[in-house]
Amino acid sequence: MNERDQFRRAAIGQGVPEDEVARFAELIRFQIHACQREEGVHVGRRGGRPRLPVGMPWPTCSEGFPLPFLLRLDCAALPRVPDLALPADGTLLFFLDQESALDACGIEPEQEFARVVYVPAGAETVDGEYVVPADTEMEPFLAPEHEMYAGLQAELPDWLDRSEEWLSATQIQLLRDMPHRTEMSALLEQLWPERNWWLPEDVFIGGYTISAQDPPEVIMVDPERERRQARSLPRPERMVALYEERQRVMREWVPLAQFGVPDEEFVNARFLIRHDDLAAGRFDRALSFCEFTE
Repeated sequence: MNERDQFRRAAIGQGVPEDEVARFAELIRFQIHACQREEGVHVGRRGGRPRLPVGMPWPTCSEGFPLPFLLRLDCAALPRVPDLALPADGTLLFFLDQESALDACGIEPEQEFARVVYVPAGAETVDGEYVVPADTEMEPFLAPEHEMYAGLQAELPDWLDRSEEWLSATQIQLLRDMPHRTEMSALLEQLWPERNWWLPEDVFIGGYTISAQDPPEVIMVDPERERRQARSLPRPERMVALYEERQRVMREWVPLAQFGVPDEEFVNARFLIRHDDLAAGRFDRALSFCEFTE
């Protein structure tokens, strides 16, 4: 029995109708939260120097500049999460040049400045060494090292707390179909209490995307499909179609890692990956959505 099944059984045991429990349970996303406090299991490290497979060069952009290394996750130590097919072992390394990523115009250009590297368990590794292109000046950029400790928490979409005037017709109907949502939210918090967190220093794996502006799911919606719907559908139906399209994107993609960028108070790193690519270990297909929050 996984955590989602555990919630279903507990909610039904409190007398909530099964169909209502099922609707609510579909909204739950379980998330690994890692922080510097020694709470939970040791799962990796922020900053420092990465251990790269022998013969693998330090990741660079097309002009040859090395990408800053920000995070290492030890997959074998990460808590198991429902619907998140993380590798059973090995390590994940995250690289990001946040300034260039923010300056990039569009999803595809940004990826030149971000990289996720998977190092299989048992691979022979060495401390990575970056090389600066000749005749250029570049300050050392190794971030301070911090060990990370993780636990599991449960998340709900933030729109559950909004007034109906900000919701789509689909969301309003869903709320009305869950009259016990307050009790179920309290049960969820009781089973998996929210850990104290601070985005500039913590790391989040799975769950919902963290966004101060438009979330990645909005950015990834097919613009041509949006234009067709705008021309062909009345506004109420268009809003429902847009909501359903965003939900489709959210079902396909999951946050692989989200965290604040060191020494950048208003910059968040967000790496997303399709569920099928995660299950197949295709980490080269992860996408960066670096965000300036001000």
